[in-house]
Amino acid sequence: MRCIVVADDDPTVISLVKIRLGMAHYAVAAASDSDQALALVHAKDPVAVILDVQMPGGGGLAVLAKLKADPKTSTLPVMMLTGERNAETVLQAMDAGADDYMVKPFLPDALLERVSRLVNKAGKVSGAPVWEV
Repeated sequence: MRCIVVADDDPTVISLVKIRLGMAHYAVAAASDSDQALALVHAKDPVAVILDVQMPGGGGLAVLAKLKADPKTSTLPVMMLTGERNAETVLQAMDAGADDYMVKPFLPDALLERVSRLVNKAGKVSGAPVWEV
């Protein structure tokens, strides 16, 4: 089963993501902070990662930077799923290598479609990232 690592400190968001992605036959490994997220990525070998910008342990942007700097995870597709709507945060995520940026609240079907797109493009050269602000 394809695994997605999701890191968010809001248990409701984790539950929604688990339910929707689980219905599409993804296994979801959940973390509530940055350190757990990095540990899960290395333990689970996921097909994609979903990160909240604001969470304990440095936040999603710090995790993103570490993933993109590591040759073992540098090509792993990463989506930022966050309540942060300001342009500065979007630019920081883009500069750090995010593949997609989705703002909360989100539609579960839209999340699934975008995660599926990321997973399908993994390993392929793709065009510009998709940004929804």
